[in-house]
Amino acid sequence: MKKVHTLIFLLLMYILVGSINNISAQVELKTNIPTLAVGVPNVGLEFQVGKNTSVQFDVLGSFWDTIDGKPLQINQTFFEFRYYSNLDISGWFVGAHLGYGMFTFQKPYNLIIHPRYSTSEDADGAFRSGRSVFHGLTIGYKKRINKRFSLELFMGGGYAMSNYKGYLGKVRVDVPLENNRPFNGSGEVLVYRGGLMLIYKIFPYNNKAKIN
Repeated sequence: MKKVHTLIFLLLMYILVGSINNISAQVELKTNIPTLAVGVPNVGLEFQVGKNTSVQFDVLGSFWDTIDGKPLQINQTFFEFRYYSNLDISGWFVGAHLGYGMFTFQKPYNLIIHPRYSTSEDADGAFRSGRSVFHGLTIGYKKRINKRFSLELFMGGGYAMSNYKGYLGKVRVDVPLENNRPFNGSGEVLVYRGGLMLIYKIFPYNNKAKIN
């Protein structure tokens, strides 16, 4: 699986570097307004790579240790390839992505689509700490405000594979004491990204550029 992730990463980087060398690419800087408002910055760069297509790199990170006494430490990194309805990478879009993240929080059961291993929330003081790999899709709509600014509404989800340790306070509780394996594991289909991006166009789209 690690080899597959490496190959996908190298392919995305090849597309990105090739686009910068071969076309007058549009480049956009973006930040997620709702997550920024709660102290969890989510920023990204999007590069046009061809007609109706782009590659995006974005990161999210929490600067909180806890909220209301519950652990909330999270970071995510995503590479995504997008196809847009318009040539200047605006309008409706769909994207395929690969991501990686680390977390310490209570499991977000309300975001899980399938399978639901439990129908109740974690007990008070219980949390999980580990890392995840994400494979999924993003859908959304980007609206141009003027030549430089845009808004983008998006939501993404897919399959997340996680390795973690479960705790109740400082005591590990996800595996029996006689089972000394370093991590537990799980896989779910869930929603794990979304929001409203405010976008600033660093380099404008050149409709006279030759795009192969």
